[in-house]
Amino acid sequence: MTVYELAKTLDAEQLEKMTKAGIVAASVTRYVFIYEKFVRLLKEGFGTMEAYAEISQTCFTSEENVRKIIRKMQSEI
Repeated sequence: MTVYELAKTLDAEQLEKMTKAGIVAASVTRYVFIYEKFVRLLKEGFGTMEAYAEISQTCFTSEENVRKIIRKMQSEI
């Protein structure tokens, strides 16, 4: 199971409660959004580097941060 798959098992209410309790980082919701956007861009025919650049611009973060987020979400638990 990947970090992304685990994050998707939680519904919004559970995620909110766990975030408020300090169990889950508040950035998880953003990371899921970025990862899903990355997968969607790849399916649309973007290259990996193009997808990093597109997400970087639309999410106001560096390409390096996008790469780190993608790696984190793809990592096995």
